[in-house]
Amino acid sequence: MNRLSYAIATLIALTSPAFAWEHTTDFRGLEIYDHEDEGIEVQVICDPQGAFIPPIYSARIDFGQKDYEGEVMLQSGDATFTFEMKHGSILPNDEPSWKSLIEGLRSGSNLTLNAGGQTLQLETGSPFPVTCGAEV
Repeated sequence: MNRLSYAIATLIALTSPAFAWEHTTDFRGLEIYDHEDEGIEVQVICDPQGAFIPPIYSARIDFGQKDYEGEVMLQSGDATFTFEMKHGSILPNDEPSWKSLIEGLRSGSNLTLNAGGQTLQLETGSPFPVTCGAEV
């Protein structure tokens, strides 16, 4: 690689976030937010336009433990957010867990997830951008 190519590659790496929420809208109007970091994938689906009645919301976190069930702690700075996962997912019908997840994701971009004996870093580049049905 010549110096110019190396300089351009370095500039691109420094100016674009390495970790960010990927946002897409499906044909029904569902807003899908994805983030993948080393060893962890997070997907949050929001229904801000009411594509379904009642609107649907869901989140799935995959960190290598197939369909994890149990308590999860998400830390952001000094704040800790606790929620329950069932079958690898968090649904808004468990209102305290849903609110805690969304609050935690919105609280910062450098997060730590503790679950199932694992501690994983989650660097999203920016806090989660929407409330996704959780009145936080």
